[in-house]
Amino acid sequence: MAYSDFKTLKGFQKETNIAYQMQVLFDKPITAIFPSDKLLFDLAEARTYGLLSEKAKSEFIITPILKEVRRNNVDKVTFLSGVALDTQVEKFNGICDYIFSHSPQSIELSAPIFCVVEAKNRTLEEGFAQCAAEIYAAYLFNEENNEPQTRIYGTVSNGYEWSFMKLENRIITIDQDRYAIQKIEELLGVFQTIITYYDE
Repeated sequence: MAYSDFKTLKGFQKETNIAYQMQVLFDKPITAIFPSDKLLFDLAEARTYGLLSEKAKSEFIITPILKEVRRNNVDKVTFLSGVALDTQVEKFNGICDYIFSHSPQSIELSAPIFCVVEAKNRTLEEGFAQCAAEIYAAYLFNEENNEPQTRIYGTVSNGYEWSFMKLENRIITIDQDRYAIQKIEELLGVFQTIITYYDE
């Protein structure tokens, strides 16, 4: 199935038999990661553009933030944009907006995938089911490539707000907390917390 076919979490659950729930995902306080001057410049510049579409928000807000995460972890992760994530066993397929792999210096998609980012133009909720399908596909992709991971993260963002989720023990957990770019150091801290988990 294509990821865009999933419109509701109930539909995703019916198709995959994976439960979902809401709870706090990350312990507080989150260690702040302060943004570089480059990221601050990019975000300030973004405010001067007409960010009316999903593509514009992806290019001018989401991508600079994810590139910052990559710069902070250049020897640990690969960051890919707009790549196909297809699985063989359960036939999930489609293009993911952004993927992080714990396989540094890779120029193509490789396991293990640990985080998938889905961009939406309006409400975050409209992306929950699609992101859940993508992180489940990442779980399958890792298994198919002999790099199984017990936990996979995902996040849905409209640029201004970010909502995280994880797949573990066949349960999708959606974070009750949301993170805003007004507190960019906290958002970067969440990404660093995720990456640190895979380094332990």
